[in-house]
Amino acid sequence: MNIFDINLFQFKTKPEGNEKASEFLNEGYIAIGWSKVSDMTSMSKEDIREALASEYNYSGRSLSTNLGTVNTFRNVMREGDVVLITQDGFVHIGIIGDYEYHPDKFNDGTCHRRSCDWKKMINKEELKEEVKSLLRNMTTVTKYPHPFVTSGIGEILGLVTTHEIPSSEHIHPHDIWEGEEEQQSPNKKEHDKLLSRLDSLGTTALEILEEEMQSEDHERRRKAAVDILSIIKGNTKNPLEGE
Repeated sequence: MNIFDINLFQFKTKPEGNEKASEFLNEGYIAIGWSKVSDMTSMSKEDIREALASEYNYSGRSLSTNLGTVNTFRNVMREGDVVLITQDGFVHIGIIGDYEYHPDKFNDGTCHRRSCDWKKMINKEELKEEVKSLLRNMTTVTKYPHPFVTSGIGEILGLVTTHEIPSSEHIHPHDIWEGEEEQQSPNKKEHDKLLSRLDSLGTTALEILEEEMQSEDHERRRKAAVDILSIIKGNTKNPLEGE
């Protein structure tokens, strides 16, 4: 999967109230609960809505909230996306597989599953603030609202690096900005040089006008005074004028 297509999610580890973090990690999967809903392999969002209303008697806001959660697990999450779970102050990072239905796991609330290849464990405090904020969500599954490449998780997984020239699938925004800076730097230098020259010329022009003001020739002094007043007027804002 192209790194710009990856989505990042936080995921809670208590399907139907049963703590499964260790099992998730040891057996390589995540599960969502809502076992009364049947196999969702071919379900659209509307199919899930109908199932939740029928099996759990959800309606109104309750239906909308639960639908958002279950549909995210089934239809928003995709194979190759990245998921985070927390356990004892540490965050485990995994790459998820496709949706699977395990009818034999109905009783423990884990029949709706996705396989998960756990890649890294990291102290929560080492994560970016935006990712820590994601983990504070109370819902079962929450999508990271920003592009994955801004999360810092790509660097942790080795999917993104700023130390090598990236391939088309491994591009970090910092590389893009740095590249643009390098391309713009010659123009910026020329721009700065021009401003410096203009500043120098401006200083010289003012010095000439000051000398003219000391002239014994009345007409030269008059012209110099007019020029200086024009400069002052152009650089002084009339307080009665609007912004």
